[in-house]
Amino acid sequence: MLQISRLVDSEISRQTESRLRKLLDDSFEGDFLPEDWEHTCGGIRFLGYLGDQLLAHGAVVSRSIQVDGIRTLMGYVEGVAVDPRNWRNGYGTQLLSEITRHCRSEFQLSMLSTGDKEFYRRHGWLDFEGESYILQEGVKVRSEDEDEGLMFLLGLQYQKVHPKEVVCESRTGDSW
Repeated sequence: MLQISRLVDSEISRQTESRLRKLLDDSFEGDFLPEDWEHTCGGIRFLGYLGDQLLAHGAVVSRSIQVDGIRTLMGYVEGVAVDPRNWRNGYGTQLLSEITRHCRSEFQLSMLSTGDKEFYRRHGWLDFEGESYILQEGVKVRSEDEDEGLMFLLGLQYQKVHPKEVVCESRTGDSW
């Protein structure tokens, strides 16, 4: 069974950070860019170990996103990855179960963007069926191409209906 640690960036040693960056690069097949790394920073990292071997990573960062006209501090999931040599062994499922529990208990609403929606659906994440926008220099710009990959998770104390419009701040790399 995977042992999962929760850490903030200041608790991660240089050696662990180096191993983590390699894990992410390998898992994303060389397509994990420096700005993708930055998107994982500043929240809680979930690190999955088998013995002393780092096998899995996911981060939950707080983001202020406008949801149906109301500014909302939500959990945003970034950098979910498993060492490719250990794919299909259930480690991603164990990791995402822990991340999902955290998001449900700590946030009214959480979101993520993915190309593998079925994996997240199995954990209770729902397809976003509204419209997404990016705030660029104070102007709300439609990001229709992002809608299909967005998913959300309602927190335990959140009784709101599914979000219809979300607006995030522009950031380097992928805004969503």
